[in-house]
Amino acid sequence: MTRLLTATVMAVSAMTMSGCALLQSGASGVTLNILEEGFTPPALRLADADMVCKFATVNGPLVGAAREFHGDPSLMEATLYTTASFCSEAEAVTEELRYMRAVRDKRPDEATDARIAQKRLLALTAERQYLAFQRMKTKLEQKYFFQYGKTCPRFRRDFDELVYLSGTMAGLLAVTNDFQSQQSVGVPTDIAPQSDFAMTCLSNEKWWGVPSAARAVVWSLLPGGSEGKDVKGTFEKAMAIGEAKGVRLPHVFQVVAAVSADDTETARKTMKRFANVENFKPNDDYRIFDVMAKMQMNNISDRMWTQATGSRTPFGGLGKFWDEKPKNDVNVDNFLN
Repeated sequence: MTRLLTATVMAVSAMTMSGCALLQSGASGVTLNILEEGFTPPALRLADADMVCKFATVNGPLVGAAREFHGDPSLMEATLYTTASFCSEAEAVTEELRYMRAVRDKRPDEATDARIAQKRLLALTAERQYLAFQRMKTKLEQKYFFQYGKTCPRFRRDFDELVYLSGTMAGLLAVTNDFQSQQSVGVPTDIAPQSDFAMTCLSNEKWWGVPSAARAVVWSLLPGGSEGKDVKGTFEKAMAIGEAKGVRLPHVFQVVAAVSADDTETARKTMKRFANVENFKPNDDYRIFDVMAKMQMNNISDRMWTQATGSRTPFGGLGKFWDEKPKNDVNVDNFLN
């Protein structure tokens, strides 16, 4: 009888605890679904990158707390960590520009301090991006039963597909930023070849030409990766799709590849194209991605301008350069002021 009573009490306790866990898991699942399906679309329509970036930084830990209630917030975390990485990357660029000015003005102490601050921020950026990649990869592999970089998932939701796209881009950026911070995070470099295959799983037309542009970057950066590949043609087609679809991210990939190859002419040409797309209309549903693309393009332009002149790109001057003759014989001093 004692054994029977003990066993009964233990069974009831287990059922009660299990029931609580199920209730918590259900509540967490509903909340996460609201965030994914209800909160994310309006955020993607925003044109304020700073607001979206800070929202992601503040709310990332809050969303992650869903694990305490038996939920799995991995996909939302991947989105938030990717977005938050743009905050720290922008701060890293600011420190890089400070470093350039200090070197230009022969202030070694200031230059050293700026370089240290830049590397710290790049390490933080790489850490956020790698975490976003890991969250995306682990959760989607579990959900769709595929092997990232070797087989393709059959997506049932646009949100999952979007996380797959942004998480893959985050992984590529993590490799670059970790390298620039002296590999302090330890991001594995095999993410690059994995992402080459991963991007073949996405529709190039649906996702603004980004999948093929990302692959072209990988071809450009990996030793021997461009052999037998039409890198230039791939970028051209991707940019045309991006312009038609209202998201100019492929242009950023082209400039990154050009800068890495010290191809200043192509970088400038692409930046001009970015800034002067005729009758360009941003994609209303994914406006934030085009805003982020412009922010990235401004960062690259600011590096070039600061290296040459000591100051950032003039306001409204994206696509213009310090050594060009202004149209209509406008005084260059007026343009720089």
